[in-house]
Amino acid sequence: PKPAPERIEWVERGAPAFVDVNGDGTEDIVGHVRRYEGTAPSEYIAAFDGRTFQKLWESAPSEGPDASRHTKVIAQNGRLVMSEQRTVNLLELETGKRLGRVPLTDSPRRLCIPPGDTTSVWVEVVDHQHLLFDTRTATAKPAPRAPKGCATPPLSPQTCNMSRPAEHPTTCERSSYPPSDIRGFSTKYLLRADGYTLALGTRWPGTQVPLVALYAPGNRKPVWHDTVSDKDPLLLRDTAPEVGEISKDAVYVVYQLEKGGSHLIRRDLRTGAIAWDVALPESHFTSMLTVLWVREGRVYVPLWGNLLALDAATGDRLGGIGTE
Repeated sequence: PKPAPERIEWVERGAPAFVDVNGDGTEDIVGHVRRYEGTAPSEYIAAFDGRTFQKLWESAPSEGPDASRHTKVIAQNGRLVMSEQRTVNLLELETGKRLGRVPLTDSPRRLCIPPGDTTSVWVEVVDHQHLLFDTRTATAKPAPRAPKGCATPPLSPQTCNMSRPAEHPTTCERSSYPPSDIRGFSTKYLLRADGYTLALGTRWPGTQVPLVALYAPGNRKPVWHDTVSDKDPLLLRDTAPEVGEISKDAVYVVYQLEKGGSHLIRRDLRTGAIAWDVALPESHFTSMLTVLWVREGRVYVPLWGNLLALDAATGDRLGGIGTE
Protein backbone atom coordinates (compact mmCIF):
# COMPACT_ATOMS: atom_id res chain seq x y z
CA PRO A 1 0.00 0.00 0.00
CA LYS A 2 1.06 3.56 -0.72
CA PRO A 3 2.21 5.39 2.44
CA ALA A 4 -0.24 8.01 3.66
CA PRO A 5 0.80 11.55 2.70
CA GLU A 6 2.64 13.35 5.45
CA ARG A 7 0.35 15.49 7.61
CA ILE A 8 2.06 18.80 8.11
CA GLU A 9 0.86 22.18 9.29
CA TRP A 10 2.38 25.55 8.55
CA VAL A 11 3.26 27.36 11.79
CA GLU A 12 3.74 31.10 11.40
CA ARG A 13 6.51 32.09 13.81
CA GLY A 14 8.27 35.26 12.79
CA ALA A 15 9.18 35.78 9.15
CA PRO A 16 9.60 32.94 6.66
CA ALA A 17 12.65 33.18 4.39
CA PHE A 18 11.68 33.74 0.75
CA VAL A 19 14.72 32.71 -1.31
CA ASP A 20 15.54 30.58 -4.36
CA VAL A 21 16.76 27.37 -2.72
CA ASN A 22 17.04 25.08 -5.75
CA GLY A 23 18.25 27.56 -8.38
CA ASP A 24 15.21 27.36 -10.69
CA GLY A 25 14.63 31.12 -10.67
CA THR A 26 11.47 30.98 -8.49
CA GLU A 27 11.54 32.07 -4.85
CA ASP A 28 11.10 29.14 -2.50
CA ILE A 29 9.81 29.29 1.09
CA VAL A 30 11.66 28.28 4.26
CA GLY A 31 9.76 28.29 7.54
CA HIS A 32 8.21 26.42 10.45
CA VAL A 33 6.09 23.33 10.04
CA ARG A 34 4.53 20.94 12.51
CA ARG A 35 4.21 17.24 11.81
CA TYR A 36 2.00 14.71 13.60
CA GLU A 37 3.66 11.36 14.15
CA GLY A 38 1.24 9.21 16.08
CA THR A 39 -0.23 11.69 18.54
CA ALA A 40 2.82 13.81 19.41
CA PRO A 41 3.47 16.81 17.16
CA SER A 42 7.04 17.81 16.33
CA GLU A 43 8.14 21.13 14.88
CA TYR A 44 10.99 21.72 12.51
CA ILE A 45 12.25 24.04 9.77
CA ALA A 46 11.66 23.01 6.17
CA ALA A 47 12.18 24.40 2.68
CA PHE A 48 9.41 24.18 0.08
CA ASP A 49 9.57 24.58 -3.68
CA GLY A 50 7.89 27.83 -4.77
CA ARG A 51 6.54 26.19 -7.96
CA THR A 52 5.22 22.84 -6.68
CA PHE A 53 5.03 23.56 -2.91
CA GLN A 54 6.68 20.17 -2.32
CA LYS A 55 9.20 19.82 0.53
CA LEU A 56 12.84 20.18 -0.57
CA TRP A 57 14.52 19.48 2.78
CA GLU A 58 13.93 19.67 6.53
CA SER A 59 16.18 20.50 9.47
CA ALA A 60 15.35 19.25 12.94
CA PRO A 61 16.62 21.41 15.81
CA SER A 62 19.67 20.16 17.69
CA GLU A 63 18.58 21.61 21.04
CA GLY A 64 15.48 20.35 22.75
CA PRO A 65 12.48 18.56 21.29
CA ASP A 66 11.34 20.91 18.57
CA ALA A 67 11.60 24.21 16.77
CA SER A 68 10.08 26.84 19.02
CA ARG A 69 9.54 30.58 18.92
CA HIS A 70 13.33 30.95 19.35
CA THR A 71 13.89 29.27 15.99
CA LYS A 72 14.09 31.96 13.34
CA VAL A 73 15.39 31.85 9.79
CA ILE A 74 16.85 34.43 7.45
CA ALA A 75 18.64 34.08 4.09
CA GLN A 76 21.88 35.97 3.53
CA ASN A 77 24.74 35.60 1.04
CA GLY A 78 23.36 32.38 -0.49
CA ARG A 79 23.13 30.68 2.90
CA LEU A 80 20.51 30.25 5.60
CA VAL A 81 20.97 31.46 9.18
CA MET A 82 18.82 29.69 11.77
CA SER A 83 18.65 30.52 15.46
CA GLU A 84 17.76 28.17 18.32
CA GLN A 85 17.33 28.64 22.05
CA ARG A 86 21.04 29.27 22.71
CA THR A 87 22.67 28.91 19.29
CA VAL A 88 22.92 30.44 15.83
CA ASN A 89 23.49 27.94 13.00
CA LEU A 90 24.69 28.37 9.45
CA LEU A 91 22.91 26.06 6.97
CA GLU A 92 23.56 25.25 3.34
CA LEU A 93 20.63 26.70 1.40
CA GLU A 94 20.29 23.85 -1.11
CA THR A 95 20.26 20.99 1.42
CA GLY A 96 19.72 22.39 4.93
CA LYS A 97 23.03 20.81 5.96
CA ARG A 98 24.68 22.45 8.98
CA LEU A 99 27.92 24.26 8.19
CA GLY A 100 28.74 25.85 11.55
CA ARG A 101 27.38 27.33 14.76
CA VAL A 102 27.98 30.03 17.37
CA PRO A 103 26.69 29.85 20.98
CA LEU A 104 24.42 32.58 22.39
CA THR A 105 24.33 33.83 25.99
CA ASP A 106 20.51 33.89 26.01
CA SER A 107 17.49 33.38 23.75
CA PRO A 108 17.50 35.12 20.36
CA ARG A 109 14.75 37.65 19.76
CA ARG A 110 15.34 38.55 16.14
CA LEU A 111 17.57 38.03 13.11
CA CYS A 112 18.10 41.07 10.90
CA ILE A 113 20.25 42.04 7.93
CA PRO A 114 21.89 45.45 8.47
CA PRO A 115 21.09 47.90 5.64
CA GLY A 116 23.54 47.47 2.75
CA ASP A 117 25.24 44.44 4.33
CA THR A 118 25.70 41.44 2.01
CA THR A 119 27.45 38.92 4.30
CA SER A 120 26.29 39.38 7.92
CA VAL A 121 23.22 38.85 10.09
CA TRP A 122 22.63 40.82 13.29
CA VAL A 123 21.34 38.61 16.13
CA GLU A 124 19.26 40.38 18.78
CA VAL A 125 19.62 38.53 22.09
CA VAL A 126 17.26 38.87 25.05
CA ASP A 127 20.09 39.75 27.51
CA HIS A 128 21.41 42.43 25.09
CA GLN A 129 24.60 40.46 24.28
CA HIS A 130 23.81 41.01 20.59
CA LEU A 131 26.07 39.58 17.89
CA LEU A 132 27.00 40.22 14.27
CA PHE A 133 27.19 36.78 12.62
CA ASP A 134 29.42 36.35 9.56
CA THR A 135 27.90 33.94 7.01
CA ARG A 136 31.25 33.44 5.25
CA THR A 137 33.04 32.00 8.29
CA ALA A 138 30.23 31.06 10.77
CA THR A 139 31.87 33.31 13.37
CA ALA A 140 30.44 36.22 15.33
CA LYS A 141 31.55 39.37 17.11
CA PRO A 142 29.76 41.48 19.74
CA ALA A 143 27.46 44.13 18.23
CA PRO A 144 25.64 45.89 21.10
CA ARG A 145 24.10 48.62 18.95
CA ALA A 146 21.18 47.70 16.71
CA PRO A 147 21.72 48.50 13.03
CA LYS A 148 19.15 50.84 11.48
CA GLY A 149 15.72 49.20 11.33
CA CYS A 150 16.81 46.13 13.30
CA ALA A 151 15.77 46.98 16.88
CA THR A 152 12.52 45.33 18.00
CA PRO A 153 10.15 48.06 19.19
CA PRO A 154 8.99 47.55 22.79
CA LEU A 155 5.37 46.55 23.39
CA SER A 156 3.18 49.57 24.02
CA PRO A 157 -0.46 50.68 23.69
CA GLN A 158 0.42 51.42 20.03
CA THR A 159 1.31 47.75 19.33
CA CYS A 160 -1.12 46.44 16.69
CA ASN A 161 -0.91 42.78 17.61
CA MET A 162 1.60 41.04 19.89
CA SER A 163 1.82 38.15 17.40
CA ARG A 164 2.73 40.38 14.46
CA PRO A 165 6.32 39.55 13.42
CA ALA A 166 8.73 42.42 14.07
CA GLU A 167 10.64 41.35 10.94
CA HIS A 168 7.80 42.43 8.65
CA PRO A 169 8.90 45.35 6.42
CA THR A 170 5.55 47.16 6.86
CA THR A 171 5.08 48.82 10.25
CA CYS A 172 1.76 48.87 12.06
CA GLU A 173 0.56 51.04 14.92
CA ARG A 174 -2.71 51.26 16.79
CA SER A 175 -3.64 54.91 16.47
CA SER A 176 -6.61 57.23 16.08
CA TYR A 177 -4.46 59.99 14.53
CA PRO A 178 -4.10 59.62 10.74
CA PRO A 179 -2.01 62.17 8.77
CA SER A 180 -5.23 64.20 8.44
CA ASP A 181 -8.78 63.64 9.55
CA ILE A 182 -11.46 62.40 7.17
CA ARG A 183 -14.99 63.38 8.08
CA GLY A 184 -16.92 60.35 9.42
CA PHE A 185 -13.78 58.14 9.49
CA SER A 186 -12.55 56.83 12.85
CA THR A 187 -9.04 55.38 12.46
CA LYS A 188 -7.90 52.32 14.43
CA TYR A 189 -4.71 51.10 12.69
CA LEU A 190 -2.04 52.78 10.58
CA LEU A 191 0.16 50.66 8.31
CA ARG A 192 3.25 52.30 6.79
CA ALA A 193 5.59 51.27 3.94
CA ASP A 194 7.72 53.29 1.49
CA GLY A 195 6.23 56.55 2.74
CA TYR A 196 2.62 55.46 2.15
CA THR A 197 0.16 55.15 5.04
CA LEU A 198 -2.85 52.83 4.93
CA ALA A 199 -5.50 53.74 7.52
CA LEU A 200 -7.96 51.06 8.65
CA GLY A 201 -11.01 52.14 10.62
CA THR A 202 -14.78 52.45 10.80
CA ARG A 203 -17.48 54.97 10.05
CA TRP A 204 -18.35 57.25 12.96
CA PRO A 205 -20.91 58.31 14.17
CA GLY A 206 -23.62 55.82 13.26
CA THR A 207 -23.54 52.10 12.61
CA GLN A 208 -19.93 51.02 12.22
CA VAL A 209 -18.86 50.14 8.67
CA PRO A 210 -15.24 49.09 7.92
CA LEU A 211 -13.34 51.80 6.03
CA VAL A 212 -9.93 52.19 4.39
CA ALA A 213 -7.92 55.25 3.34
CA LEU A 214 -4.56 55.76 1.67
CA TYR A 215 -2.13 58.65 2.19
CA ALA A 216 0.82 59.24 -0.19
CA PRO A 217 4.33 60.28 0.90
CA GLY A 218 4.53 63.96 1.88
CA ASN A 219 0.80 64.51 1.38
CA ARG A 220 -1.42 64.97 4.42
CA LYS A 221 -4.66 64.70 2.45
CA PRO A 222 -5.79 61.15 1.59
CA VAL A 223 -5.31 60.02 -2.02
CA TRP A 224 -8.52 58.00 -1.70
CA HIS A 225 -10.82 56.60 0.99
CA ASP A 226 -13.75 54.20 0.80
CA THR A 227 -15.71 51.41 2.41
CA VAL A 228 -13.43 48.35 2.59
CA SER A 229 -15.35 46.55 -0.17
CA ASP A 230 -18.06 47.36 -2.72
CA LYS A 231 -20.39 44.77 -1.13
CA ASP A 232 -23.57 45.95 0.60
CA PRO A 233 -22.30 47.48 3.91
CA LEU A 234 -24.93 45.44 5.79
CA LEU A 235 -23.06 42.27 4.79
CA LEU A 236 -19.82 43.52 6.39
CA ARG A 237 -18.88 42.91 10.01
CA ASP A 238 -19.05 46.20 11.92
CA THR A 239 -15.39 46.28 13.01
CA ALA A 240 -12.24 47.86 11.61
CA PRO A 241 -10.12 45.63 9.36
CA GLU A 242 -6.98 44.50 11.22
CA VAL A 243 -4.75 43.10 8.49
CA GLY A 244 -3.50 44.95 5.44
CA GLU A 245 -0.43 45.37 3.29
CA ILE A 246 1.04 47.99 0.97
CA SER A 247 3.01 46.98 -2.14
CA LYS A 248 4.54 49.10 -4.88
CA ASP A 249 1.29 49.22 -6.88
CA ALA A 250 -1.51 47.97 -4.62
CA VAL A 251 -2.97 47.65 -1.15
CA TYR A 252 -4.40 44.41 0.22
CA VAL A 253 -6.91 44.29 3.08
CA VAL A 254 -8.50 41.36 4.92
CA TYR A 255 -12.07 41.99 6.07
CA GLN A 256 -14.80 39.92 7.74
CA LEU A 257 -18.38 39.29 6.72
CA GLU A 258 -21.21 39.66 9.25
CA LYS A 259 -22.29 36.03 8.74
CA GLY A 260 -18.72 34.73 9.13
CA GLY A 261 -15.92 34.19 6.69
CA SER A 262 -13.07 36.43 5.60
CA HIS A 263 -12.23 38.08 2.33
CA LEU A 264 -9.02 39.48 0.89
CA ILE A 265 -9.34 42.46 -1.45
CA ARG A 266 -6.76 44.10 -3.71
CA ARG A 267 -7.07 47.78 -4.63
CA ASP A 268 -4.94 49.99 -6.83
CA LEU A 269 -2.46 51.98 -4.74
CA ARG A 270 -3.08 55.29 -6.54
CA THR A 271 -6.78 55.14 -7.36
CA GLY A 272 -8.31 52.67 -4.88
CA ALA A 273 -9.93 50.80 -7.80
CA ILE A 274 -10.79 47.19 -6.87
CA ALA A 275 -8.79 44.60 -8.83
CA TRP A 276 -10.21 41.50 -7.09
CA ASP A 277 -11.94 40.35 -3.92
CA VAL A 278 -11.69 36.67 -2.92
CA ALA A 279 -13.03 34.57 -0.07
CA LEU A 280 -10.36 32.99 2.15
CA PRO A 281 -10.81 29.28 2.93
CA GLU A 282 -13.67 28.79 5.38
CA SER A 283 -12.18 26.17 7.65
CA HIS A 284 -9.30 28.31 8.85
CA PHE A 285 -9.18 30.48 11.95
CA THR A 286 -8.31 33.87 10.51
CA SER A 287 -8.00 35.28 14.03
CA MET A 288 -4.43 33.93 13.84
CA LEU A 289 -3.74 36.02 10.73
CA THR A 290 -1.61 39.10 11.54
CA VAL A 291 0.25 39.87 8.30
CA LEU A 292 0.33 39.25 4.56
CA TRP A 293 3.60 38.67 2.69
CA VAL A 294 3.61 40.18 -0.82
CA ARG A 295 6.55 38.79 -2.85
CA GLU A 296 7.37 38.55 -6.58
CA GLY A 297 3.82 38.70 -7.90
CA ARG A 298 2.35 36.63 -5.08
CA VAL A 299 0.42 37.21 -1.89
CA TYR A 300 1.15 34.71 0.89
CA VAL A 301 -1.62 34.40 3.48
CA PRO A 302 -0.53 32.63 6.70
CA LEU A 303 -3.66 30.92 8.00
CA TRP A 304 -4.01 28.46 10.84
CA GLY A 305 -1.98 25.42 9.76
CA ASN A 306 -1.70 26.58 6.15
CA LEU A 307 0.31 29.07 4.10
CA LEU A 308 -1.83 30.03 1.11
CA ALA A 309 -0.19 31.44 -2.04
CA LEU A 310 -2.32 33.65 -4.31
CA ASP A 311 -1.52 35.26 -7.66
CA ALA A 312 -1.23 38.97 -6.84
CA ALA A 313 -2.61 39.99 -10.25
CA THR A 314 -5.78 37.87 -10.18
CA GLY A 315 -6.31 36.58 -6.62
CA ASP A 316 -6.28 33.00 -7.98
CA ARG A 317 -4.94 30.29 -5.71
CA LEU A 318 -1.49 29.03 -6.80
CA GLY A 319 -0.98 26.47 -4.06
CA GLY A 320 -0.05 26.22 -0.43
CA ILE A 321 1.86 24.53 2.36
CA GLY A 322 0.19 22.59 5.14
CA THR A 323 -3.16 21.03 5.92
CA GLU A 324 -6.14 21.75 3.75
